[in-house]
Amino acid sequence: MATHPTTVTIYGRLSFPVFTHAEAVTRNATSPYPIADASKVAPGFNLLLEQPQLDKFVNFVTNDFLPYCAQQHAAGEKKDALDPRDVTRILKIFPNDLGSQPPYVPLKEVSRKSLEVMASALASLKISGRQGQDLTQMAIVNDESELLVPDPDLITFPVIKPISQTVHDLYPGCYAAATLNLYAYKSGTLPGFSASAGTLVFKAGADRFGGGIEIDEAAMFLD
Repeated sequence: MATHPTTVTIYGRLSFPVFTHAEAVTRNATSPYPIADASKVAPGFNLLLEQPQLDKFVNFVTNDFLPYCAQQHAAGEKKDALDPRDVTRILKIFPNDLGSQPPYVPLKEVSRKSLEVMASALASLKISGRQGQDLTQMAIVNDESELLVPDPDLITFPVIKPISQTVHDLYPGCYAAATLNLYAYKSGTLPGFSASAGTLVFKAGADRFGGGIEIDEAAMFLD
């Protein structure tokens, strides 16, 4: 199934989640650069990526998203438009020199603390939620035993259900998936792009760590 060149589904180990707008506002108050308008504050999370999902994200950005941004510029569009020099500047650091940003990209180096709990992590993908809204929390359900209350009308698995209807929990360390919307921008003269998602989906359990786009249901089940 063809997807838009700004939309890709990625999964990884969930890290530093902030699920609600209220939590995000509290966090923003302690930031060295707080957002003055609370309605513009967004929740968010990170996904720690292993090689297959890192490759998927990198390939999508380099082969679909950035060429689309260049096409937008050539067509005289303003949304997601990057001129060839901007694209070149991003590709100079993406994905092999993530410690020398800007330009700005959502793919970050894995912190030492994260590597201590997940040695296979190769990159951290920073994802923002929608401004002023809570993240929608869902879960993949593989059989009836994963539902809190059996549903006699549900005969086909796997399915995606609201997490409150399941035995699952989105916790730091679980495998979670999100359908991302990528968008390009310029901060002054510096180009960059970010990733956002309105929904986070529990995919599979794993050891717990210490301390706006509709989801693509078909892609959620893919490895």
